[in-house]
Amino acid sequence: METLYLYPNGEITKKGRPVPSDLLQMLSSPVELASGYTLGSFFRMVDTYTDLKRISTILPPLCDIAAAHPGQTGAKAPEIDFLLFYKTIEINGFPGEPNIHIYNSLKGEQDQKQISLKFFHLETLMDHDLKLGRLRHLVFGDTEERFQFETPYTLFELVEGIAWELSFNFNPLQCSVRR
Repeated sequence: METLYLYPNGEITKKGRPVPSDLLQMLSSPVELASGYTLGSFFRMVDTYTDLKRISTILPPLCDIAAAHPGQTGAKAPEIDFLLFYKTIEINGFPGEPNIHIYNSLKGEQDQKQISLKFFHLETLMDHDLKLGRLRHLVFGDTEERFQFETPYTLFELVEGIAWELSFNFNPLQCSVRR
């Protein structure tokens, strides 16, 4: 499957050519982010390819918040160096019934430490670079083992995963309590 390249201006290309605005048939395509791709770039992409808003009911309100702060210089939380989107596979074994959980996460990162975005306003995250991380494989049983692997991410995983994660910190800046 051909890789889709996502650019800071919101454009998506495949084989060096812009993809058509109707790109739902490409949701399973792997993606790569160009240098300088930010959370703001993600929202420019969703606004450019409006069919992507159909993936999650939370995307249109998030896009409205993002549109109120286009290209805002300095829309960065000082506690975060960049945003990391990554996949986790957890395998639970003994004791109990074995099971597996697969999920995507979006976290801030600073000094190789993950930071939950739950208490950050969307407006303060827009200019942070967005990076795709390695898959984290956790095995729970008698002991806990952790592994990391290179892995591809599809357009669907990226869009749905970011929408899901940001749905937990859906507080417009104007709703914050000021002292």
